Amino acid sequence: MSINLLMTLLGTTFLLLVASSQALKLSLGDPCTVADYPKLCRRTIKGQTNVNAATDMAIKELMKRTMQAKDMAKKEPKGDGGVAVCLSTFGSAFDNLDKALKNIQGNDGFSLNINLSAALTDYDTCSDAMKETGEVSVSVFYKSAGVLYKMADNCLALSTLVKL
Repeated sequence: MSINLLMTLLGTTFLLLVASSQALKLSLGDPCTVADYPKLCRRTIKGQTNVNAATDMAIKELMKRTMQAKDMAKKEPKGDGGVAVCLSTFGSAFDNLDKALKNIQGNDGFSLNINLSAALTDYDTCSDAMKETGEVSVSVFYKSAGVLYKMADNCLALSTLVKL
């Protein structure tokens, strides 16, 4: 092997290692790099770099917004349409998020993943119900469920970094 080829390989390896270490530093400094919706994630965790605290903060913010959406749904006329489904699923999502907070405190990563996934499904169920009933174009609940879904997706992504 020629010296030029060897130097080229060593130089390339060095550059790859530097790039990898920079990516690692970035992800350690900004937990939202793992999120599907990083801008929303960053607004939610407000600069928090500790992944456990960031995940906890994101879940609590999602719980707050879920209760706001549920309170709005309670004010709608009663029926069996999409809003009724959303009212139910928002309650279920809140319960799952409450369990997720307890999972962090109890160092139970497996259950944390299950409960955040369940909340994600709850928001998706609300969106599906709004589509099926044709209430999508006029409903703030469809839009709310979409934002809540993105926030839950971010929480699930952040949970992969949690140190339990």
